Amino acid sequence: MSFDSIGEDQFRLAVESAPAAMIVSGADGLIQFVNAETEHMFGYRSDELVGKSIDILVPARLRATHSSLRQSFFARPSKRPMGVGRDLKATRRDGSEFAVEIGLTPIESESGPIVLATVLDITARREAENALSQRAAELERANERLAQFAYVASHDLQEPLRKIAAFSDILEQAISSANQTDMVYANSVMRSSALRARELVDDLLTYSRAINDAQHLQELDLREEIELAVDDLSETIAETGARLHIDAPHVTIRADRSQFARLAHNIVSNALKYRKPDHAPEIVIRATQNGREIVIAFADNGIGFESKYDRVVFEPFKRLHSKGKYPGTGIGLAICKSIADRHGWRLSVTSQPGQGSTFYVAIPLDQAMGSGQ
Repeated sequence: MSFDSIGEDQFRLAVESAPAAMIVSGADGLIQFVNAETEHMFGYRSDELVGKSIDILVPARLRATHSSLRQSFFARPSKRPMGVGRDLKATRRDGSEFAVEIGLTPIESESGPIVLATVLDITARREAENALSQRAAELERANERLAQFAYVASHDLQEPLRKIAAFSDILEQAISSANQTDMVYANSVMRSSALRARELVDDLLTYSRAINDAQHLQELDLREEIELAVDDLSETIAETGARLHIDAPHVTIRADRSQFARLAHNIVSNALKYRKPDHAPEIVIRATQNGREIVIAFADNGIGFESKYDRVVFEPFKRLHSKGKYPGTGIGLAICKSIADRHGWRLSVTSQPGQGSTFYVAIPLDQAMGSGQ
């Protein structure tokens, strides 16, 4: 059956009922026929397409290439998928682009060679594939972190447990000899070690939740969430005499509220902890648009550290300073890294000894939904 007989009722009904867009065009690229699904998919009426160039449905940046590919197809016509190995895009009437799969079928009509293009909108499939890919990458990162975490955690937990075991022997000997001084000392060390072990276990659980807990993503006002996170530290800010300035727009981001709050809280808390002993902390939180990202910078005037540690500081239980001078387990920034990774954000830091540190959280613009009023 030739294309010229397409007016026959059964054939037309089959074409019009097809779940895929079906478009017939000639070697000149002019559209000769479209079915109902084409109108629905692209947002045009049939009379707005018939007689127009097929390039109207191709993204503007690809039209020159598409024209040469069309000529190549008619030079050697055959049934084939279009753009094998490439991500194909089509353009709707409103200018929006979407992912498509296209099959080409050459037909000999009485008026000359034509091609039937069958177009499928695969947006949902691509989104599912991307989601699966992102989830797989996230799981791989989580597994790497957990493997590293298990090793480091077991090593760090052994220290207080070894002390408890060793000083329990000392305590037993002190009790046998009624040595009050040794009893008090051994008890003190064992108590301190037990509290240290409990702190490590608590932080292990916190870190595990940051990696594994379900996320509840919602639209949040960036500035408001930063202010709320900082407000939780108001007492420490007052005690240290810290000066804090927030310069962030009311832009909407998509994030888990509690996780974003923990990320901002941990970074600011870190700045307050690692302050210079003779200087009041100064912290500036500034959010700016940088290319295709919203970048939040947390800058402080603290003690800083050498640039060679800019990756190490995000590893769990990694500490650059003694526990005696700066208490804690070294888990705070590792939690921040896990939260950033799970959101698809990029967390980094620049620092110099004595010059302070600046932590950067880069959020892709497609997660910034718009500006508030």
